[in-house]
Amino acid sequence: MHFEELLKNNRDVFVEELLLEHFSNLIKFVKNRASEDSSSGSKKPITVAEVEPLVKDFASRWKAAIELMHKDVITSFSNFLRGMDILRSALTQLLLYYTRLSDCIKKIAGGSALNKDLASINSIVFEIKKYSMTDFLGH
Repeated sequence: MHFEELLKNNRDVFVEELLLEHFSNLIKFVKNRASEDSSSGSKKPITVAEVEPLVKDFASRWKAAIELMHKDVITSFSNFLRGMDILRSALTQLLLYYTRLSDCIKKIAGGSALNKDLASINSIVFEIKKYSMTDFLGH
């Protein structure tokens, strides 16, 4: 039981580090700004100008970044199944971060102007499933 807990904790640390390597600005924004309580009024409101670079950056390179994460995991873990479990965890966590960003944008005045640049959640889910199936089949 103790070693399973250590494995889980270290997997979570690896997943977070892997995501930070490829999506640090997105993650920092979601952790620091997107979770702020808008009713508290202590910080300035989130603006379209603040999130637009994040949205455009993500849209331009998320698929390539996922491919790089896949390569990182394959070269880091000799146990194929463990590596694929870690990749799925990372992709799921990425989806959660991106969903939080999308939800945040819906609350921003004028945020709908970014809809054309947002990668669809369905596209991300499709890519996750594609990696899961490809890796499951051993390709």
